[in-house]
Amino acid sequence: MIITRTPLRVSFVGGGTDMPSFYKRHGGAVVSMAIDKYIYISINKKFDGRIRLSYSKTENVDKASELKHDLARACLEMYNLTGVEIISVSDIPGEGSGLGSSSAFVVGLLHAISEYVAEPCHSRHILAEKAYMIELGCGHPVGKQDHYASAYGGLHFFKFLKNDKVEVEPICFQNGEEKDFQDQLMLFWTGKTRKASSILKKQSENISDIGNAEKIAINMRDLAYQLKSDLLFGGIYNFGEYLHQNWELKKELAENISNEWFDKMYAHARSMGATGGKLCGAGGGGFLLLCAEPDYQRGLEASMAVCFSLKMIPIRMSEEGSKIIYEQA
Repeated sequence: MIITRTPLRVSFVGGGTDMPSFYKRHGGAVVSMAIDKYIYISINKKFDGRIRLSYSKTENVDKASELKHDLARACLEMYNLTGVEIISVSDIPGEGSGLGSSSAFVVGLLHAISEYVAEPCHSRHILAEKAYMIELGCGHPVGKQDHYASAYGGLHFFKFLKNDKVEVEPICFQNGEEKDFQDQLMLFWTGKTRKASSILKKQSENISDIGNAEKIAINMRDLAYQLKSDLLFGGIYNFGEYLHQNWELKKELAENISNEWFDKMYAHARSMGATGGKLCGAGGGGFLLLCAEPDYQRGLEASMAVCFSLKMIPIRMSEEGSKIIYEQA
């Protein structure tokens, strides 16, 4: 049996510029952080030669092509694998969360399978690229940042080049600022999920055209460069303003990224001391990320619970990317 643990992520600035419809023309850039909320994938030999896949549903099939779970099907077909039992467990809701759960699933499953078949060890870069190609091949309108965040872990600046290459730059703090940075972060479950694919598809279409959305995406990319530079030189207390600027830009990329209820919720958070925030991922639901100084957080958490029934989920950075946490022959 082999078990992998793969982190989810919060994307701070630049999301959307990691999509090929944009970065192949302008180059993209994202600042994101892997968090200590994980997807666990176990794989074990199945005695009868069939495939059993367990996630929110359970499938028992004779061969991979019969699986309804498109991502798992593609991963197993890539390795022509059968006679296995695979179980997926997540720390948080796995669909529509905005934390890159589908990408983390693919990264974790590919990592587990490659170890199971004793494939020569791949770099994190190759693991991320293979996971991205799996999702893209299944028709998911995804960018590259989620796969890289889950494969690498930590806090990174990802640069997406026009030639499809990705440059990965760790953001390292000095003088104990890492704790102060993380102490500002608050993550709330809104209780609302959404179908990210429709939002991402529209977003991709908009930024692929020469016009206002394209200009907005360029500004978001440039904001990622500015945030990277600021964080490297100690500007952690400006972080909330970066989140706020990025969110205001992102809402203009496509319809349904936000709505009246989310706007009211965010405005209330700002009035209670949050310096910035955003809906994670494509928007439209899932998790709300806020930045606030610790002195404001108790009152902010209580107010968001009373006024909007939001539940806060404590998070810290996951310094490790996808890893094998258990292996037994």
